[in-house]
Amino acid sequence: MKSFKNWTRQEIADEFGLDVKNNCKSLDYWLEVGDIILSEAEKKELDRLQKKLKENVDVWNEQELIIKFIALLIDMVDYDSKHYKSFANRKLKGEIDGEQIWGKVDLMIASGKFEPKEPYFCLHEYKKEKGSDNDPLGQLIIAMMTANELNEDSNLMYGAYIMGRNWFFLTLEGRKYCISNEYVATRDDIYDIYKIMKKLKTIIGELTKGKEGTRASKDKSENKT
Repeated sequence: MKSFKNWTRQEIADEFGLDVKNNCKSLDYWLEVGDIILSEAEKKELDRLQKKLKENVDVWNEQELIIKFIALLIDMVDYDSKHYKSFANRKLKGEIDGEQIWGKVDLMIASGKFEPKEPYFCLHEYKKEKGSDNDPLGQLIIAMMTANELNEDSNLMYGAYIMGRNWFFLTLEGRKYCISNEYVATRDDIYDIYKIMKKLKTIIGELTKGKEGTRASKDKSENKT
């Protein structure tokens, strides 16, 4: 059994046939946020968070970056609803092509009231240290692939990883993924980062609503028989 932190993209490609694509409609749709309008209150809070980030991003450790910036931005979006919730630092375990894989996900959005059941989104925060040869993107992708194995009704998984001030967004469909250019939170990109996370809430809401409709139809059909 191999944990997320021990996987690289090359190893994932060798073991499971992972490949990168230049264009993904799912990622393009997610990143299209031009029609999302932020309130003055949202802009004010984003400006406050950005000021803290600019002053401290080079000295914060991983936990400080999470607690003092990432978590506050995520809380602004508020992913906790009737059908899905945000879960932090939860264990995820699954099997891909007979290989047992496990690890902890910094942030996961999934169905489940008390524990994550069907994941839709995984976020990995990473603050690179000198001399480290870890592959943060590889760690995120293997977590997303594991999460996808647990999601019976969808072959599409959303994810993001953060390196200090830089945010990267990606979608995974089967064994192929697309990744965005970096969004820099110390620049005006912070508004787009927040809009992208708001758009994700809409996307997950659509997915869970569709699943509820499918399950309701299935229950009616079974009751008739």
